[in-house]
Amino acid sequence: MFMRLSFLIVAAGFLTGSARAAEPKPPTDEELKAAHARVTDYLKAVEGADAARVTPLAGDGLFATFPDHVLFAVMFPQYPVARLAPAPFAPSNVVAVLKKDGKPVLIPSAKELEAFFKASARPVKTEVEAEEALKAFLRASAELSQDGFYKFTVKTDDKPKVDGGAVTGSGRAVVAPEGGNKGEITAALAFKDGKLTAAETKVNVTPGIRPRCQATKLLDTDPIVREMAEQSIRVMGSAAKPYLDEQRAKASPELQKAIDRVWARIVAEGR
Repeated sequence: MFMRLSFLIVAAGFLTGSARAAEPKPPTDEELKAAHARVTDYLKAVEGADAARVTPLAGDGLFATFPDHVLFAVMFPQYPVARLAPAPFAPSNVVAVLKKDGKPVLIPSAKELEAFFKASARPVKTEVEAEEALKAFLRASAELSQDGFYKFTVKTDDKPKVDGGAVTGSGRAVVAPEGGNKGEITAALAFKDGKLTAAETKVNVTPGIRPRCQATKLLDTDPIVREMAEQSIRVMGSAAKPYLDEQRAKASPELQKAIDRVWARIVAEGR
């Protein structure tokens, strides 16, 4: 009896360990570096594409839904001067790199995102898997609308419904109401036998204050203009950092000090 009980305990432990081993894991540092290098090479091969900003994506169900890929946001800044996104890129994109062979997959629109989900997402058959997939879909959708100044919070609506082999659910990526930004992205997904069969996405976002020439006006002779310029930058907060760095690199020493002062204030205020 003792031997049989011991065997059952060991077997249960083995099965539990196997289940845990099958759980999706975040990419390792080596996988992340290798994937980033592949994206860099991919962009260099397209004239003008090396102007893009590349940011690895994490959280919001991405690791669970795409365990075989590493995903990146690839954005061509539109402010203060729009960078032309060369074909086949859009101004804001997602690029997925397959861990196995490093092949990049470009996702420039909602249509391609849906196709990528159908081809590459982990099978969705349970409530938990559906929640993760919804969050991943919404995060990727948000990146396709990202201009560098939105802050999105992803959340699902009611619990996904599981009916036999059919799974449905919905959620939204809500814009933080900061700096005049507002709106949300909604998505409703349907799965059958683990595969995505339908996706309905609605984008309703409104941009707030964006960089134009505010940094160059920090030393304007008119104190009202100076105050308005600084206030606009402070409202944009930490999202203005790339813009400020770009302007600082070509500014006079005096303007550099003014930019540094505004940035220090943004940091101190936790914006």
